[in-house]
Amino acid sequence: MNPVLQSLGGFGLFLFGIGIMTSGLKKLAGDRLHQWLAKTTRTPLSGAVTGTIVTAIIQSSSATTVATVGFVGAGLMTFPQALGVVFGANIGTTITGWIVALVGFKLKLGMAALPLIFVAALLYLAKKRRVVRGAGKALAGFALIFLGIEFLQSGLTGAQHLVDLSKIDAGGVGGRLMLLAAGVLLTLITQSSSAAVAASITALHTGMIDLPQAAAVIIGADVGTTATAALATIGGNTGSRRTGFAHVIYNFITAMGAFLLLPLYLALWNRFNPSMVESSPEVVAVAFHSTFNLLGVLVALPFTNQFAHFIERLFPERELPLVAALDKKLLSDSKAASNALETTVRAITTEILPEAAAQLSRIRAGPPQEALRLVFLAVEEARNFAVKIGESAGGDSLNAEKLFSLLHVLDHCERLAERIGDRPRVSSYASCTELHPEGQKMAGELESLGEQIGARKAVAILPVLEQSAATLEADHSRFRQRFIGSAAHGEMSAAELDRALDGARWMRRVVFHAWRIAFYWSELDQPMPAQPQAD
Repeated sequence: MNPVLQSLGGFGLFLFGIGIMTSGLKKLAGDRLHQWLAKTTRTPLSGAVTGTIVTAIIQSSSATTVATVGFVGAGLMTFPQALGVVFGANIGTTITGWIVALVGFKLKLGMAALPLIFVAALLYLAKKRRVVRGAGKALAGFALIFLGIEFLQSGLTGAQHLVDLSKIDAGGVGGRLMLLAAGVLLTLITQSSSAAVAASITALHTGMIDLPQAAAVIIGADVGTTATAALATIGGNTGSRRTGFAHVIYNFITAMGAFLLLPLYLALWNRFNPSMVESSPEVVAVAFHSTFNLLGVLVALPFTNQFAHFIERLFPERELPLVAALDKKLLSDSKAASNALETTVRAITTEILPEAAAQLSRIRAGPPQEALRLVFLAVEEARNFAVKIGESAGGDSLNAEKLFSLLHVLDHCERLAERIGDRPRVSSYASCTELHPEGQKMAGELESLGEQIGARKAVAILPVLEQSAATLEADHSRFRQRFIGSAAHGEMSAAELDRALDGARWMRRVVFHAWRIAFYWSELDQPMPAQPQAD
């Protein structure tokens, strides 16, 4: 077989295996990793530890980063905490290299991969068992990785005479820069730093390149992987740009440090354990990858807040604040996207309720028209985002229920905004003094509702608003009878009667929409039941 074609095919199998294994592990883990990521990330240090573990489990730093961006948008973690997760993801992604170096070369799993794929296919046929299907995908990906390594190793061994890299001296700055550029290019082509690292240590194992050359290529892979993060920020929101470019800047700084430390690292190995360099150079190369990423995290963590402020100054908030959390990049992760949507709808709700309370208590004649315009724009954008989540979520019933409630909240927020923006009817209410005592009471309840929704405790105020809405519905008939009776006795003109009836209807509808908002938020703020184990 042509060694070049064999190498390309092996590399393709490896890339395909990584993708399938990541998908399977994510399905196997379900939402538990998301929940754990949100709960355990309290400081940059805990974020780094969590980011390392999660990335090591699901074998995808990009998936960890996307979930993190969603949590920042949802207000579940701060930007400095998110930076800790990004730092830790760099360490977690080095696990792939360790798997290849310790298992792929030490144990010949190429032949064992074929029966593993058969077992994986049987597991994947269990269509109604999500965990079993996830295990099947993960196992298939794992087998393809080692099948790919075997083909790649065999192909590179046969292609040694076609490629002569001996003239590139990794001991000099120029040579290391050339090899670093090769690592960047390989990562850009494959869109996977794990693949670039695996290719470099496989080439090292076959003797195509030496240890210093492989180490330089690995540094380049860490730089090249930032291109994916940079491209992912195109069209994204401020949180996405901040997280993506923080990853770029951090990796560049780490790579610079690794570039300078490489000669010292190699010298220490050659002095204290030269036999390891001779017998297992690929292990030494992978250890270098983990070492400089670990050192980078240890150096960066004490300065996380300063780094975060620097990034925030580079990328100030530009979007409409109410929809700043909505980012199209999050749609690849329905859980992260729905968290961002919930944060947005909560912000819209807490924006509109105080305005409604202000009209009921007659603090001002009407809300600023620009503020209402921004609310309507935010509602429309949030509604479109919710539809896109529904399209991408598939059969996730729990997510569908959440979207159902959020869309209802958006609908009532929009109707409430229309009511308080209706200046003639607001004016009718303001001119009818008999309605004001009831309106003042309702205003207090709406203000309390806004506070409870902001604190995720809408269920506490729901019974009060429900009773108020029922009472006001009954009072509406009483108001009508009183106003019509006054007009019949000549105590009120026809124009005054129209205004009084309009004012009473306006107040009743405002309270009704507030009650429905409280109802749906009380459902959203209750703990969600466990996800059923079905595909």
